[in-house]
Amino acid sequence: MNRKNKIWIWLLVGVTCTSMFSCSKDLQQDPEQAIPSDDVFTSGATSLSALYGVYSRSQRPEVFGAQPQIIADYMADNANYYGSVAGLSEINTFTATPASSIVSEMWRIHYDAIMGANMVVEKVPLVQDPTFSATDRKMYVAEGKFMRSILYFQLLNLFSQPYQVDKGARPGIPIVTAAFDGNITYPERGTVNAAHAQIEKDLLDAIPDLSATFSDAALARGRATKGAAFALLSRLYLYREQWDKAAQYADSVLESPYYKLAGDYSFYDGNTMEDVFSIQNTDTDPPGGGLGWAYYYRPTASTSASGACPFTASLITAFSEEANDKRFLASDEGNAGNNEKRRFTLKFPNIGTFKDNAPLIRVTEMYLNRAEALVSQNGINQESIELMNALRRRAGLTEWDINTFATTDAFITAILNERRKELCFEGHRRMDILRRGLALRDNDPEKKAGADKVILPVPQREIDVSPALKGQQNPGY
Repeated sequence: MNRKNKIWIWLLVGVTCTSMFSCSKDLQQDPEQAIPSDDVFTSGATSLSALYGVYSRSQRPEVFGAQPQIIADYMADNANYYGSVAGLSEINTFTATPASSIVSEMWRIHYDAIMGANMVVEKVPLVQDPTFSATDRKMYVAEGKFMRSILYFQLLNLFSQPYQVDKGARPGIPIVTAAFDGNITYPERGTVNAAHAQIEKDLLDAIPDLSATFSDAALARGRATKGAAFALLSRLYLYREQWDKAAQYADSVLESPYYKLAGDYSFYDGNTMEDVFSIQNTDTDPPGGGLGWAYYYRPTASTSASGACPFTASLITAFSEEANDKRFLASDEGNAGNNEKRRFTLKFPNIGTFKDNAPLIRVTEMYLNRAEALVSQNGINQESIELMNALRRRAGLTEWDINTFATTDAFITAILNERRKELCFEGHRRMDILRRGLALRDNDPEKKAGADKVILPVPQREIDVSPALKGQQNPGY
């Protein structure tokens, strides 16, 4: 095989993986240090190693290692940004440019992980290994499809307008599902609808072959399962206002014996039944780059944290509307990156190795999804009241009844407020605001879905090298 025709896979996804996410140290490998795919996909064991490599790529700060998630909270009204990274500061002030290295790396590293998923999906069925069971073979492919779908979903939400703008007809992102074969192609952006259709297809295709659970808690919460696919479909349909399906798939998670609402808020990083899908981090395998969720979300008392993302005054006000909210008690004060005394979340306490897991999907979200979908479809209803009361009881708040809200809109507003408080600092707020036609910032009413710069610019580097992206820059950049 000539070098130019080799399909290079970083050691990250190769046979050097010895634990679930133990390969992040190899992320800086040069192509000369990589392994041809023919040498990777040789057995069931090496196929599993390649799959674990996809999860490991997704640990990176630019993917599920906190940067897109903090952006989703501080572009909206949950967090301020007082960090020192110029590219992140520019996103905070809506002044990012297509030349931004932060934006460019988020785009590139998402596609790097997607490339790994594509290889698993395409190459695993071809592996010649009589000991490689059909069940495991199909499951690995299904997990590759799940990871591809969640990666594309996040990338789309960052770089494209939500479905509510022109009903999904706006430009999406380039979709590539084939493994790289040595020939460079330049896919177009397509539409948001086209990207959603691919995400939906991958998830629906994956569900029959995904495991229901795993005996090891880290694997049960850290690998793709049927429940994780049901939950991501619920989120997708919620974002698309397909209320019946959003409610249906949320219920599939809630009815599963593998998930249960936690009784208190000690579940973070615990791999409990509250977790549906979390990227797993450990002391020896942190997100990478000396960063992590705690790096941004903890105060500067330690040199290991930046104090970059404290509560906004608006979020504190939302919590203070009802006294003794236990979710607000899970916070404390400390010095922000600008040296002011500010309030910070305690969801991510590890400022040593940043080993806190990335909580991408929790059962709490399914309560919120189903409640919102049922109200949007049927108006005020008893089941939505009961779903929300389960969350409010846990938070130590007064329960609602069927007469609490005079109108459907008032109930939806209240659900969104509960959603804000339940999921703050987990990367949901920006899309929740945009999909409901609200302004990202109280002091900037023009920052709504469809407006310039509420989405990130397509990196100039990508436009320069791809003929298909010429003239495809997002408006305002």
